[in-house]
Amino acid sequence: MDEKNYNSFDPERLENFEYEAEYIIKKLKTDAKFRQRFIYGTDPKKCNMARLRSKIIKDIKDNYHVIISDDTFNEIVYLVLWAGGTWKTLDTYSKQCTFFAWLRRVAKNAVMERLEDEHWITDGKGRTVGNTRLTMLSQSEGKCKLVIDELMVGTKYYDLLTAIYVDRLSPKDIMSMFDMNEIEYDAAKKKAEYKLKDALLRSDYHFESDVLHDKSSRIVTVSSEFVADMAEWCKAKTGVNPLSDVFGTDLSDEEVRQKTVEFLYDFSAKLKWSDEDRYIWRMRFVENMAPVEVAKEVGHSRGWLDTRYSRLNKKFDKAIKKWWNSHAA
Repeated sequence: MDEKNYNSFDPERLENFEYEAEYIIKKLKTDAKFRQRFIYGTDPKKCNMARLRSKIIKDIKDNYHVIISDDTFNEIVYLVLWAGGTWKTLDTYSKQCTFFAWLRRVAKNAVMERLEDEHWITDGKGRTVGNTRLTMLSQSEGKCKLVIDELMVGTKYYDLLTAIYVDRLSPKDIMSMFDMNEIEYDAAKKKAEYKLKDALLRSDYHFESDVLHDKSSRIVTVSSEFVADMAEWCKAKTGVNPLSDVFGTDLSDEEVRQKTVEFLYDFSAKLKWSDEDRYIWRMRFVENMAPVEVAKEVGHSRGWLDTRYSRLNKKFDKAIKKWWNSHAA
C-alpha cells in the first residue's frame, strides 16, 4: 500500500476507503517506520502527507501571507495525532469520508491554532484576505459599481466582478457570457474576489468598512426592524419566508441587510450543530458558495452535500421560527 498513488485531498469517496483508512490508522499507531514515512515523506505518489501538506501550506500563504516550513507543519501534525502518546486523535475518524479528507481538516485546524497562539495570525483585530468576507450583495448596485470602478478597472477581473455585483446576473448567465463551465466559473469567481478583497485592504478609500466584514463578526443587539429585513432576505434566498406568519414588513435599509448576514453567523453558532454542518450551511446559505466547492472543502460528494444542506435548511427554518416566537412575545 505504501506505493499506492494517493490523492491526498480528493473529497470523493474512494472504493474501499474504509479499509484503507483502517490500515493507515493501525500502521500509524504501531509501526514507527511507516509513521516516519507517512508524516515526513515528500514523494506525492506514496502513502504520505506530501500533497496534503503542500496544499495547506499554499492556502495559508495565499490567505494569510504566512510562510510555514515543511518541518514546522510536520511537527504540528505529529503532535496533534500523537496526543501525548495515546494516538486518540486517530480514534475520532468516523469513516464519513476518506482518511485524507479527514486528516486535511485536522491538520489545518491544528496549524491555524498554533499560528494564532504564536500571534503569526491575529484573532481578528488585524484584517487579512483570509479572515474577511465580501458583503457586496448587501450593497446597492451603484455602490458596487463605484468600488469596482475605482479598484479593479484595468484588471482581468473587472468584467466578471461587474457581472456578479453590478449587473447581478445569475451564475448560469455569467457562465454563458464568459464561455465557462461550472468549475471554471467557481475558480474564476474565487480568484476575482480574492483580488478584490486584497485591493480593498490596500486601498486608501473608505470602501472597506462598507463591503468587507470580519468572518467572525458578531451582532450585539437585534431590533424588530432588523428581524423584518431578515424575513425578506430569507424569503429571497429560499423562496419561503420563515417569519411571514409573525412579521411581514419590508425594509430596504442596506445597513440592516449587512446586519442580517452577521446575525445569521451568530444565530447558527448557537445551534447544536457540528462544526462541519455549521460550515456547510453558512457557505451555502449565507456566502452562496458553489456546492461543488463546498463539497471539496468538507471532503464529501456533491450528492451528499446537497442532501445535508437541504436537511440543515429545514432545521434552520424550525429554529428561526422558534427564536422569533420567543422574541416577539
